[in-house]
Amino acid sequence: MKYKQFKIKNFKGIEDMTFDLDKSPDANIYTLVGLNESGKTTILEAMHLFCADDPRLNELMLPDASVVDYNDLIPISQRDNFNGKIAIEVTLKLETDDKKKVNEYLNEKTIFKNIQNKGELRFTRSFNYKDSKFQDSGLTWSGFSACTKEEKNIYKAIGNEYHPEVNLALASICLKLLPNILYFPNFLFDFPNRIMLEAPGISDPKDSFYIALIQDILNSLDNGTNLSDHLISRIKSNDRGDKRSLDSLIQKMEKKITEVIFDAWNVIFKRKVLNTKVVIDYDIDINKQTFLEFQIEANDGIYQINERSLGFRWFFVFLLFTQFRPHRKDSPEGVIFLFDEPASNLHSSAQKQLLKSFENLIGNGKIIYTTHSHHLINPKWLESTYVVKNQGFVLEKIEEFHSKKTDIRIESYRDFATNHPHNTAYFQPILDVLDYAPSNLENVPNCVFLEGKNDYYTLAYFKDVILEIEEKLNMSPSTSSSNMDTLISLYLGWGKEFIVFLDSDKEGKKQHSRYEEAFGISIEDRLFTMESVDSAWSSIAMEKLFLEDELLKFQKTTYPDTAKFNKTHFNRAVQENLAKKRKFEFSEQTQENFRKLLAFLVDKIR
Repeated sequence: MKYKQFKIKNFKGIEDMTFDLDKSPDANIYTLVGLNESGKTTILEAMHLFCADDPRLNELMLPDASVVDYNDLIPISQRDNFNGKIAIEVTLKLETDDKKKVNEYLNEKTIFKNIQNKGELRFTRSFNYKDSKFQDSGLTWSGFSACTKEEKNIYKAIGNEYHPEVNLALASICLKLLPNILYFPNFLFDFPNRIMLEAPGISDPKDSFYIALIQDILNSLDNGTNLSDHLISRIKSNDRGDKRSLDSLIQKMEKKITEVIFDAWNVIFKRKVLNTKVVIDYDIDINKQTFLEFQIEANDGIYQINERSLGFRWFFVFLLFTQFRPHRKDSPEGVIFLFDEPASNLHSSAQKQLLKSFENLIGNGKIIYTTHSHHLINPKWLESTYVVKNQGFVLEKIEEFHSKKTDIRIESYRDFATNHPHNTAYFQPILDVLDYAPSNLENVPNCVFLEGKNDYYTLAYFKDVILEIEEKLNMSPSTSSSNMDTLISLYLGWGKEFIVFLDSDKEGKKQHSRYEEAFGISIEDRLFTMESVDSAWSSIAMEKLFLEDELLKFQKTTYPDTAKFNKTHFNRAVQENLAKKRKFEFSEQTQENFRKLLAFLVDKIR
């Protein structure tokens, strides 16, 4: 099964919200951006709440991810006297293999067979309240109809209101096929020095999570071993044969963890970790409870996990969870990992590596993560990027926040940028990553100075993607046609080659004259305008090189629902198509215009 949609009602600051994953059905990674306090974490918590009361999943939770008090979930605006219910409804898509398993179960255990549905299944988990106190919870579902074995062509609905003798059993098998939702509020917790293997000895609540992880590691060995019989019993045993078998198993665990963790590490960081391995010790404490200790052995000694750097600990734990989690016995594929501000206080380079790891290591699962960092934005994933907004905030009057007016909404980045083009603060990390970051000019021997980033993106897009011109052309955008003085001064001082290229509109010609007057003869043969390329291009800016009917068509590659040309949307479309190296069929005239312009620049800078 695959999750398609989450409908959330009355959860904390969410009144009624739909998170539609199926808007990007092929996506495996979803990014949530927004202002502080906009509600990004609340959405993750609500998605996790769907599984939070499921005994099948309780063993998987981190302590911070479990629900301690259901009264804390009451809608903020109704805390005084809430008499209603919190509801989390999920819609799932059934795969062919899911239908096969359900049909096999129906045929063997019930009077029904041959399920028929629209390929969807709905579960609703509800939490009921009276006088702002939690009362009880429930789970309902719908989505199937099936024919009886006697009435082969007559389909009857199966669900909570029909055939109670079948409903519970059928719901049970569907729950087993339900992909897990694992919420990690914060990865930066301390790796326990000791993982206690028995419940009476557990002092740290995190150990219950790590116990399940140890069994995952055993499952990955594919040798039928389990925690109780092959670890706990052997650790307690005084039999020489048991100790020999235990040492052999521990050695295989060490080898497996070392291979899996550091192979994945090599993929992420593109460098081999040599002469480093995971070492596992075992013993019994003073309370006669068994435990394991994980350490790292390297050339310079043996260290506890917590003695290594913050970055090392973070990635070690991240890889340990994500790489061994798929080995959970009888676990359905398609697990969803929810990460809240992952790697938020790691260096920017570590954040960039994490972004790469998402793409390389996710497998058949999905990742949904929140971020404020532009280092954790991938332009390739903008189709599955969402903006979260809290209606209680007025952007211009953020100090006047009213908790009673809290209403968390989510909207795809495409739609939000189209409907609220001036509210860029909500999706600033996206704009930051799309924005041009110039190279160190001191290392660029020849450079074309352009009026701004939009000219840069447009020329780079045509050079690299549309026309596929291989000849090198270094370009540097300024912030406006009147703001190139510093660049010109630096290059003149360094004795580097450069040219200045301006529009041939009124402002471009004005700045052309000003630069000539300011810098004199040293710049006379370095100043050019559109009119320098073609005398017919007098009094025009670069966007006039496109045919008019192409502007909206191209804009729609990124903003398909827009009905009229918008310069801001058009320029963002250029940026994204360049980032994705996505082609577009421009007219021969437009291509020839840019071919001529680029040839001119290459010739002059040469």
